[in-house]
Amino acid sequence: MPDIKDFGDFLPGYGVFETLRVEEGTAFFVEEHWKSLQQSAKMLGLCPRQDFRKCVSRLPKKATGKWRWIVSRAEEKDFFDSRAKEPQEVFSLAVAETRVGSRNWDSRLKTLSYLVHYQARLSVEADEAVILNEHGEVVSGAMSNLFWVKDAKIYTPSVETGCRKGIIRGWVMSEMEVIETRMGPEILQEADEIFLTNSWIGIRPVVRFQNRILERGKIAMELSKKLKATYSLFKSASSLDGISSQIFNQGAEELSEGAR
Repeated sequence: MPDIKDFGDFLPGYGVFETLRVEEGTAFFVEEHWKSLQQSAKMLGLCPRQDFRKCVSRLPKKATGKWRWIVSRAEEKDFFDSRAKEPQEVFSLAVAETRVGSRNWDSRLKTLSYLVHYQARLSVEADEAVILNEHGEVVSGAMSNLFWVKDAKIYTPSVETGCRKGIIRGWVMSEMEVIETRMGPEILQEADEIFLTNSWIGIRPVVRFQNRILERGKIAMELSKKLKATYSLFKSASSLDGISSQIFNQGAEELSEGAR
């Protein structure tokens, strides 16, 4: 069996990334993303040489968009996309036939091998796809973490299903009591409310699951308002005497405690 180093720089998909939301020149949850990148890289035997947190000052002034960090064996780089389209306000959702392995890297981590997730999303006639694992358990959305509400209780797939520990997922779990569980997709048919999270879209309600119509949920709206308030605090701190969001995040544990 060849060693990884025997492949030289030709290692398709062998790398990890993080995507940060930037608003008006301020990046959000920088420290949390940095920790996530380090943990993912370690799983693949990589060690980031570049501290992307020190690149905050390179962000375009007052620009809004996606800031992506990439670490592979061959190179490390970051880039800013100011043309990223703002996410829609609500989403439709359908179950994809595509499955992921609960122990697989490409399920648990943000690896450069993303074809399974794209395949799932493109295979459904909906804005986002629900991905199941080899046991038929709900894992996540193709590009998002997934939450649902039943009888005023909030649920999300357990990390044991193979879901990613998304940054906004962690923030939600630090704000409200959330039950991690292992369930099949039928549970979503019984949900009173469903919502999606990731660092770009924030928190977005699902208004259609398969053929079922849902109302915009109160919990999703409440959490969305709280998250926007947190973003405002980040931006306010970044504007004070040149303080970057990176420094603010380091000293603002009350805003991100439990975020992963």
